This record gives sequence, C-alpha cells and structure tokens, in this order.
Amino acid sequence: MKHFKTKKIIAFLCCFLLVSPLVFAQIDLQPVAIVRLSRTENITVRQFREYTQWLTMNKAMATGNPNAQLTAAERRQALEELGNQYLANQAAEQERITLNDRDITQRFDQTIRSFSAGLAQVLGRAPTDAEIDTELRNRTGMNRASFRELMRRSWITENYLEAKKGHLFEAIRPPTDAEIRTVYNEHRNRSIFENGFTRPQAYFIRMIIVPISSPAERAAAQTTANNLSRQIGGDPGRFDEASRRPNSGYAAAEGYVYNHNNIRQAMGAPFVNAVFALRLGQVSGVLERPDGFYIVRVLETHQGRVLELDDIYDLRDTGGVDPQGRRVPPATVRQAIIRADMQRRFGLALQQASEELVTELNRRGSVQIREEIYNQIVW
Repeated sequence: MKHFKTKKIIAFLCCFLLVSPLVFAQIDLQPVAIVRLSRTENITVRQFREYTQWLTMNKAMATGNPNAQLTAAERRQALEELGNQYLANQAAEQERITLNDRDITQRFDQTIRSFSAGLAQVLGRAPTDAEIDTELRNRTGMNRASFRELMRRSWITENYLEAKKGHLFEAIRPPTDAEIRTVYNEHRNRSIFENGFTRPQAYFIRMIIVPISSPAERAAAQTTANNLSRQIGGDPGRFDEASRRPNSGYAAAEGYVYNHNNIRQAMGAPFVNAVFALRLGQVSGVLERPDGFYIVRVLETHQGRVLELDDIYDLRDTGGVDPQGRRVPPATVRQAIIRADMQRRFGLALQQASEELVTELNRRGSVQIREEIYNQIVW
C-alpha cells in the first residue's frame, strides 16, 4: 500500500513539473491591465514583468546594489506608469504625433551601436551578435524585440509629451549670477563628493596593472607583479620605461585619486591609503586590489582646498568633444552649478508636464488594473 502511494506521489510530481511551466506561461499571457482610449489594448503579465525587471536593473545600477529589488509600492507604480505610457501612445497615434518605423529603427540601431561600442571596450574586440544579445538580456532582462518595443513606446511617449507640453520646457531659463553665487555660498564648505565645492587632497598617479582574470590566475598574476616590482626597484626612470612598454602580462593607466571615504569605498581603503602614503615622484611596491596587482608612481599632488567659481570642479573630468567635433574643456564650479540647476529645473518641468498630461489622458481614456491577475503574480 505504501508503495502504491509513493507511486501516486511520484506521478503527481511528474505531472506538476510538466504542467507548471504551462501554467506560468498562461499567466504571462493574461492581461494585468486593460487600456482604453482610441481602442482596447491589453498589457500582459509578461510585458509588465519585463518592464519591472528593466526598472529593477536600473535601480541596481543607480544604487550600486546588485541585489536591489522594487518594493511592492514601486511595482504598483510601475504598472500605472506603463498604463499611462500605453494611453499616451494611443493618443499620439490618434493625433498623428508619432514616429514612423524608419525613425524608430534608426534610433534603435544607434542604441545598439552605442551598447556594442561599450561592450567592445570591455572585450577588447568587436562583440558578436550573440554576445550583444546576451549582454542586452543581462542589462535589461529582455531580448532585442522586447527591448525595441519598450524603447518604441518610450520614444513615442516622449515625442507626444514634447508636442503637448513643450512650452513648459521652453520656459526653462538658466540661473542668474546671483542665484549661482547663492548656491556656491551655501555649499562651498562641503566636499565635492557631498554636492559641495571643497576639493579633497588629490594625487595624479600612473599605474602598472597586472590584472586578475579569474581566481585561478591570482598566484600567477602576483608572481608577475612581484618580478616587475623587483626589476623596477623603486626607480622612477625604470617605472616610466616599464609603464610605456606594457607587455602581455600587464597594462598601464593614469588617473586622479582623491583622499576621501567615497573613493576608499570604491577603490579599497588599503589601496587609497597606500597611495597617499607616497611622496611626489615615489614608486610604490605591489598594491593589491580585487581586480589585480598595482605598482604606482605619484606624478602630481594637489592639496585640499575650497574651490572658486572658475576653478575646475573635478580633476578627473578631462572634458570631451561636442557633436561638432570641438574640444570641450573640463567643467568649472560655475558650470557644474549651472548644469545641476538646469537638471533640477528640467526635472520639475518634466514632473509638471507628466502630471498634466496624465490628468488629460485619463479624462479621455482609462487604465483598468485587473486585481485578480495582479495578485497572482509571483515575484
């Protein structure tokens, strides 16, 4: 009798394992919300899951916590946002304020090219389509088709918002000199890492890096670094020569390091403390970080001080190139204040524009959340 019951249990488990994926697939196809404006359109559980997964990954990057998750309130808000996005897309289509497939394809191709270029820097070569697809899924939780659809809805929503509420953005003006000075005086004694204008002590260093590609290669990397350090012998000339001719076992780089807790957390306190124990021109011994072994030479030293409005805000800022190919110098304190304040003003205008548009769209249409389906979703 026990044997018979065991067989029944095993049979039940086998049936459950076969059926459960189908059950989850059916749930994924269920509409969790119904959007009505110019037509009736369903938001499926799958579409909602993909959207929340994308938001979750964005939250993880923004907070620096790879295990970050959306709260229950954030998931509910995400569904409401997604519904409003569908409403805006229907309204844009109805009013012929939209983007054609050609424009969307060009934008998406440019997005993928930018994504591919970033991946190429990591790999040191052009990535394959399969590698791009894998990284895209790791970054967004979606395949190309789903991500393209998400971007299409977002771009059409932005286009519609700009067309209907552009006057709010056109009214944005940069801060006056008096406003810039007020912000400067209020924050001048705070560190630049705390939205202030006091720059901590900084060293500009050149580094020879022996990377650790995997835990199994750690011992070999340490041996390479130790041998190189003995060859250099603390001599600045030998260090410079070695850093200019990196071989296959190591690389060279330069950059600013700040004597601040934020940098200690990012780069490791033992490494930062060892750097700031060096004198100008001095060569370190072998310094260890999780990603490799370092030999460092100090090229410049900068004492901590309160910055003036026309001083360079962050020494790590090397400037860049504008869309016309012209060189852009590093930002000054004044420019940093203007940039931050313009972002704040744009954020306020965007919030007002979004709230007004949502109110108007909900007068014309509706988003009905199906609570019985929403409550079945397992996170």
